[in-house]
Amino acid sequence: MAHFILLCCLMFLLETVVSQMVVSLEGTKSAVRGSNVTFIATVHGYDGSEKLEFDFWDDAQPHHGDTFYLASNVSKWTVEYSRDLYEAGEYTVKVDLKKSFLGFYYVVSSASTTFQLTDSLNGNLVLIQNSTQRPNSFVAVNKTVNHVIQLPDNEMEFLKKNSSTIITYWFIDCTYVDQTTDFSLNYTYSDAMSNHYIDALVVANHEPLPPIPTTTTTTTTTTTTTTTTTTTTTTTTTPKPTTTQKPTTTSSTTAPSTTTEKNATIQSNETAADHKVAKRAVSNKTKNKTHITHMPRDFICHNSNVPIGDMFTYGHYQQTIGVKEPIGTPVNITGLNWLQHGDLMNLQVKYAGSPPFSYCAEYKLGQYNVTGNETCPVKTTTVSNVFPLVHYFSDSDQHTVVVIIENDIGKVVTRATINIYKASVHAQLSVIVVPVVFCLLAVILVVFGIAYYQHRSRYSVEVADFDFGQQSTFDYKTFTERLRDSFRNAFNFGRHEDTDPLTPNTRYDSMT
Repeated sequence: MAHFILLCCLMFLLETVVSQMVVSLEGTKSAVRGSNVTFIATVHGYDGSEKLEFDFWDDAQPHHGDTFYLASNVSKWTVEYSRDLYEAGEYTVKVDLKKSFLGFYYVVSSASTTFQLTDSLNGNLVLIQNSTQRPNSFVAVNKTVNHVIQLPDNEMEFLKKNSSTIITYWFIDCTYVDQTTDFSLNYTYSDAMSNHYIDALVVANHEPLPPIPTTTTTTTTTTTTTTTTTTTTTTTTTPKPTTTQKPTTTSSTTAPSTTTEKNATIQSNETAADHKVAKRAVSNKTKNKTHITHMPRDFICHNSNVPIGDMFTYGHYQQTIGVKEPIGTPVNITGLNWLQHGDLMNLQVKYAGSPPFSYCAEYKLGQYNVTGNETCPVKTTTVSNVFPLVHYFSDSDQHTVVVIIENDIGKVVTRATINIYKASVHAQLSVIVVPVVFCLLAVILVVFGIAYYQHRSRYSVEVADFDFGQQSTFDYKTFTERLRDSFRNAFNFGRHEDTDPLTPNTRYDSMT
C-alpha cells in the first residue's frame, strides 16, 4: 500500500512538473451598475486531450461564483451586477484552472483581473465625417459632422431592457443645440481655424410606464311582456355582458434635473409591460428648443460630475474639436517634365489647406498609378503651402514622382511623370570650319612665301666690287663672242662662263 501511495505521489509530481498549462484572464475594464460583465479565461499550452475545470469567483458582496468543465482552452463567464446590490467601485475576479488526476481535480494555474463598476455610462464620443470615423479631434470646415456616442454592447443592452426613455442633450460651447434619442447629432462648422467645446449628457429613465386605465360601460335594456289573461305588466331589466373600451391616453414624462416636458404618446394597443425604448421614444429632433433653456448648468460646461439617482442612469461626454480646411485638390505641380540626362529635376508643388503640413516624395521607375494608400516613411513638416522637389536621375528612362501631402484633416496623393532622354552630341560648325580655314591660310602663306623668296632670288641685283686703283686685266673678246655668251647665258646653254674665273687673256674689244 505504501508503495502504491508513493507511486501515486511520484506520478502526481511528475505530471505537475511536466504540465505547462498557464491560464490568463481578461474582461471588461469598466461597466455601469446593472449591466453584465463578461470575463474570458484562456489556457495556453493545452493540447485538447482532457477536460479542464474552470472555477470563477469575485470579491463582491454578495459574491458570485461558477464552475465550468470544458474540453476547450477558452471559458467565458458573464455576471450581472445589480444596481440594488452593488455600489460603484473596483472589484477583483479570479479563476483557477484545474486538471484531473485519478478522478481528483487539482489547481494547475490561476489568474485574476480587476474591473470598475461605475454610476455613469461608459463609452466614447466619436466624430464621423464623410462616412469615416475621424482618427483625431479635427474636422473639415463646411462639411456635416456626425457626433455619435458609442456605448459598450453590454451597457446598450442594459439600457434597452431597463430604460423607458433615453435622451441625449447636446451643447456646443456651453450653448444648448439639440436633444436626440439616437445618441447622435449632425452639425456643420463654418468657421475654419477655430476650436469648439462639445458637451453631451445622456439621461436614461428607468421609471416604469404608468398603467393604462380601463373604463367599464354597462348598457341597460328594458323588456315589456304583455298577456291577455291579466292586466299586470311586468318589466324586467337584463344587463348585457360588460364591454371594455381602451381609450387613448396621453402621458407626460419629465426628464430629471430639467424643466423640459417631453411629449410621449402611448398608443391604445400597447401594454404596460412593454417598456421598450422605441415605444417610449420622443422625436429625434426637438421642435421647441426653448424648453431646454432652464437645464441646470451644473452638468455641462467643463464639469466632469454627473447627477446620481436611483431611477436614472447618466452619461457625460466631453470633447474639444478643431475645425480646419482640408488640403485642396488638385495639387499644382509645375516644372520641366522632360529632362536631358544629367540635368536636375526641379519641381514646385503648390496646394491649399490649413497648416501644419507634412509631405514626402517617392520616386518610381516607369509609369505608376496612385492608390491613395501610399504613406510617408520619412515626413517633412512645413507651414508653407508650397515646397520644391529637387532630384537627380542617374539613368535615362521614364520616372513617376509620387507626392504625398498630409494635414490634420486628411491626405492627398498626386503624381508627376518625368521623362529622361539622351541627346546625341554633334560638333559645332565653328569647331570644324575655323581649324580648316586657318590651316588653308597657313598653307597659302607658306606657298606665297616660297614663291616670293624664289622671285626675290631671281631678280636679285649683283653688285660688283671693282678696284679701280688697280689695273684690271680681262681677256679680250670680240663682239661676236660676247653676243654668243649672252645668248648662252639667257637660255642656260652650257655653263655660265661668267662664273668661270677670269683669265688674264680675257679682253673687252671695242664695241665700235
